[in-house]
Amino acid sequence: MTDMARKKKTEPQSARERIREQQQQAAARNQRMTIVFRSLIGVAVLAMAAVVTAIALNQGGGASATPANMTDDGILLAGEAGSISADDPAGAPGDVPGVSLYVDFQCPHCLTFEHTNMPFLSEQVEAGTITVAVHPVALMDNASQGTQFSSRAANAAACVATHQPGTFLDVTQGLFDLQQAAAQGSVNDDVLTQAVSEAGADSSDTRACILDREYDGWVRDATDRALADPDLAGPSGRFGTPTVLIEGERFDGEQTPEGLAAALGL
Repeated sequence: MTDMARKKKTEPQSARERIREQQQQAAARNQRMTIVFRSLIGVAVLAMAAVVTAIALNQGGGASATPANMTDDGILLAGEAGSISADDPAGAPGDVPGVSLYVDFQCPHCLTFEHTNMPFLSEQVEAGTITVAVHPVALMDNASQGTQFSSRAANAAACVATHQPGTFLDVTQGLFDLQQAAAQGSVNDDVLTQAVSEAGADSSDTRACILDREYDGWVRDATDRALADPDLAGPSGRFGTPTVLIEGERFDGEQTPEGLAAALGL
């Protein structure tokens, strides 16, 4: 066979080999790109999971963080010989009538109830004739210009119940006093912690708890429990604030000192 013939025979074979080599290289590139793409997706998923976890942690202590002295989602105010102590409702004296109050610190009707009735109720607690259990809930976060005052104030109340329960009653009054400013979106963390401190709960633990929103998860859960409890529902079939229970039964009478006294048999 001549050189020319051999050359003509090998040229198609060389061309096929080049095509095969190019195809193999393209397949290898595609495989590498697939591996890189899947790796990037994996990294993105892990990053998103980390972000979600961080957001959840920043929102508060979660459902597992339960404040002290708030069994059944309320703190008990009991008194004797002219003084009031705040304690766990499980330790309530059984020989005096009990009043339970469900309040939202952004609720205007709760503010009216506070001004109208708390002097009378506090006087009765001091005398040892009744007990009062206060249950903070958060229904009105949309009424504070995006600052979530209902939830933040309820969390602050839970922090005080845990760290400085003896100041709880004074702190609730201080939180209600912030209501108008909160409606304008003016209650930031500094204003909130200052109000709590001025009401007597001035420990570093209380302040840190408020700033960390340690009981945000509990606030959400306690509010959900109240909303789901048929015994707390009003005539409309829904739960609202203020809700008053006397001896565990919903009180729908006149929310005045006279109306409460009559219902309590005082």
